[in-house]
Amino acid sequence: MAKKKGGKKKTTSSNNANSHSKANGEAAVTAADATTSHSNNNNNHNKSNNKSNNKSKNNNGFNTSSSVFGTSVGFSDISNGAAAAAASFTAQAMTNSVNSIVSTNIAAVAAAAAVAAGDMDRDDLTWLRECDTRVDNKGQPYLQLEYRDDDTIMLYLKNFLEKSSAQKVVVDEFYQIWQQSVLSTLLEMSAVWQKETVTPEDQRHMKERLKKSRYKISFLMHRVMGGMLTLQKWYHRREDLLMVCFQTLQLLPRLAESCPHHRTDIRQVIIHFEGKEFLASCACETWDTLYDHAIPLDAKTFVPILRRCAMLDILDKDWNMLGGWDDILKALESKCFVDTGPIPRLASDTVLQETTTILRNARNSMQCKFFSVRFLRYTDDQAPQRWRYFPKCSAPACANLETPQKPHTLRCTNCWYFHYCSPACQEYCDSIMGLHPKFCKDTPPLKAQQCQKEMEIYLGLQTDEHENMTCHACGLEEQHVTEGMKRCSKCQKVYYCSRQCQEWDWRVGGHKQVCKDNTASVKSEENGGGSKNVD
Repeated sequence: MAKKKGGKKKTTSSNNANSHSKANGEAAVTAADATTSHSNNNNNHNKSNNKSNNKSKNNNGFNTSSSVFGTSVGFSDISNGAAAAAASFTAQAMTNSVNSIVSTNIAAVAAAAAVAAGDMDRDDLTWLRECDTRVDNKGQPYLQLEYRDDDTIMLYLKNFLEKSSAQKVVVDEFYQIWQQSVLSTLLEMSAVWQKETVTPEDQRHMKERLKKSRYKISFLMHRVMGGMLTLQKWYHRREDLLMVCFQTLQLLPRLAESCPHHRTDIRQVIIHFEGKEFLASCACETWDTLYDHAIPLDAKTFVPILRRCAMLDILDKDWNMLGGWDDILKALESKCFVDTGPIPRLASDTVLQETTTILRNARNSMQCKFFSVRFLRYTDDQAPQRWRYFPKCSAPACANLETPQKPHTLRCTNCWYFHYCSPACQEYCDSIMGLHPKFCKDTPPLKAQQCQKEMEIYLGLQTDEHENMTCHACGLEEQHVTEGMKRCSKCQKVYYCSRQCQEWDWRVGGHKQVCKDNTASVKSEENGGGSKNVD
């Protein structure tokens, strides 16, 4: 288990990889830019192997799709008079900000003195409700990654735990603070990405807001809830405290449903990814607090809600805290479900373990790619998971898995690593995060071939690793094709030795109708079985 410092988990490279900006800078996102013709893009992509080079196609095996990024106006674009006015306004804003900080510092010093003197209302939780906006007498935010005993917020916490009346109304207020923190963060994030134009400043502000909210949720659960669960003074409130922990977990699936994935709307996909990762951190703080302190739990109450969170991929962001679903279940059995005995396993537990293991390994692979490209940490033979095939959609936060019955139709035929469940995930990974352009060109040809083989075996396109493929039109075996076999980029189920064979099979051989039927069936199932295509 990855241990914490000061009640906060260590951050990983995924925090860097999930910032929604390009490596070479951020730009404004406009609503007009976000509207793209995905149907045309998909048609071009599916025919990329059969079209000539004069079609719009980038160097990474994908057709170029329109970017959601526009341009933001800087001070250099403003006239001298406007720049002077802007500078004057900025100076006034800085003055107001300094005055605000001074006033806050004075209030913080007075509050700290009151805490030290024991004059604070013993059940007053204003300090906890506002801890994400307060600074101490040194101008440092209350919330930090690590804490010292003499930090202002720790003095508040000590005073509260020792002198509070420990009544149920106090526990209820604690839950209200947690709930308000989570809901306000999700609402603000949604409001930002629904604006007509999302500027770089908006993106930076939201990134800082999410960080503060994670710090606050961590402090609420690990420090405050952990203190109440372990101190003898609060023992008579144990049942109420556990109910709060259950309610926090129970609320998360409903919140996750409020920001669903979307196949074509890039803004909705960003809200989905950011919201899901935030909710996963909230869930992890709750169950990890119970695990760390070995709090006895009722398995019949907690295991079902933990399962639902795991099904939605919001129990652990990267599944790195303890491992996959069964690893978490076994860990809780050993420390929290001791009195109830072994937890009966359901059929869904086996599926969840397989799914969460794939999600964990795929996200670890992406993190290794990020480290390799950014820090040149690995040679080609190190961190081999960088080149492995994983059935998970290549957008890091997406949890969609392709199967032989539902293969992803968007796939890079250069590196064979990147494949997507939807046009929005492709645009997110290619244009916004810029992962595919960087990582594709970093893939050695032999590693790309290995990844292709693994993908073909998994999807049932090749039953044996050493079995030769044959042309679907003339029957020529792969070993006799010097330039390599070409696969139909639409259904991804048949191969051809040449363009001539492909064109003949499409026009005369009947593959055109079979291919359309297979693709339509996959899309219909992805859209819930209906006949209408949301693309």
